[in-house]
Amino acid sequence: MQDSLELAIFRGDDDPSLVAAALACRACLSGEVEWSLRVDDFDGEVECRCRSCGYVREVSLTSEQTLRLSLEHA
Repeated sequence: MQDSLELAIFRGDDDPSLVAAALACRACLSGEVEWSLRVDDFDGEVECRCRSCGYVREVSLTSEQTLRLSLEHA
């Protein structure tokens, strides 16, 4: 089930644990989340899918957050 779009709550220079906490599952609070990044010209979105309960949500990212996650994927 997909919920409404939300805004990410981490800064580009935050500690990796804070980034992980921002992407953790909102339904069961699990940190076991798979995410996929979609980037456009100025910002991006990340789809987060919980491995524990299956909850899926879209999270809107600023350009700084998008860069941070794209570097983690590299």
